[in-house]
Amino acid sequence: MMDVETRLQQVATVINQIDDPKVPRNIRKQAKETCENWLLNKGKKLDVRIAMSQSKLEELYEDPNIPPEFGTLILMINTELEKILTDIL
Repeated sequence: MMDVETRLQQVATVINQIDDPKVPRNIRKQAKETCENWLLNKGKKLDVRIAMSQSKLEELYEDPNIPPEFGTLILMINTELEKILTDIL
């Protein structure tokens, strides 16, 4: 099985796909902050990092300005984060 940190790094790479000119700047900024402040922040407990990342991404998903294809991407990311969380608990 793949190391959890490696899986989180891969998820962060996918989140960075949101950094696209079609996505409003505030959403891109929040996605980047989610990666830096939560997902990849090893100073916090692993389960908290994943849960907070999911919460922040859910907020982005609910933003009415997000292009549909990026909304779908966020749902896929949250599904993967849920799998990782289930594996570590």
